[in-house]
Amino acid sequence: MLTSITVITTAGIASSEAGAASGLTNMLRNLGGAVGTATLATVLTKREQFHSNIIGQSVTVYRDEVRDRIGQFTQYFMDHGVTDPAVAQHKAIAAIGASVRRQALVLGFSDTFAVIGTVLALAAIALLFTKKIQVGGGGASAH
Repeated sequence: MLTSITVITTAGIASSEAGAASGLTNMLRNLGGAVGTATLATVLTKREQFHSNIIGQSVTVYRDEVRDRIGQFTQYFMDHGVTDPAVAQHKAIAAIGASVRRQALVLGFSDTFAVIGTVLALAAIALLFTKKIQVGGGGASAH
């Protein structure tokens, strides 16, 4: 793929300018990769926070399901070596919090992959509008 990108971006460039064009292409490719990675990391973080807030609003001690789950986890920890009921309950609440964070992370990755898919679809559409290049006589070699 990198060879194709280099050929496309250096097509029609004079042989004397091929080195500079190739260098510029490589620099922009690296810069784009860094910006893209940082953008996706930000999208992932923000979407994880969003989903964590949404899920967290539903997981409260005022719901019977949550109280039942805390009781089940507390009993589990009591059965597996925790002797203090308060410590077992604290561990149960921490386990539920970890589960919420894990689910929010999965949903955040799902959203991030949706963004990647959208960008790739837009790039494929944009590719349809690119000018066809003539590879051969007038173009400069990549190296």
